[in-house]
Amino acid sequence: MIPEVFGRVGILFLLALSFPMLPIMVSYLLYRLKVRPEVPNPVKYATYECGVEAEGSSWGQFNARYYLFALGFVIFDVEVIFLYPWAVEHQQMMFGVIWKALLFIGILVLGLVYAWRNRALEWR
Repeated sequence: MIPEVFGRVGILFLLALSFPMLPIMVSYLLYRLKVRPEVPNPVKYATYECGVEAEGSSWGQFNARYYLFALGFVIFDVEVIFLYPWAVEHQQMMFGVIWKALLFIGILVLGLVYAWRNRALEWR
């Protein structure tokens, strides 16, 4: 049982490594075989390739509040990711899972209330 599970995990691990590495290796091989052209261009070395010149330095600092909002989004996005398998897998033990899900959501709501009371979600 256990070697079979580790074998499946190993196969998934190899697929996860080969999926991004295969295009990189093919691109490098085509570069070495001179199939892929190498045409240096100042536009390619620009910070943004959209055609609009950047104003100021590209190393500008961002306000930390943007990261706080992004982390808040990730937290609630992960919440949905955890709640969906609970709903699908535990259809027979529905009430126990509902209480666990409510506890999980309650902890997240307490964190949101804490951040709200400390004015972490306001622009100053």
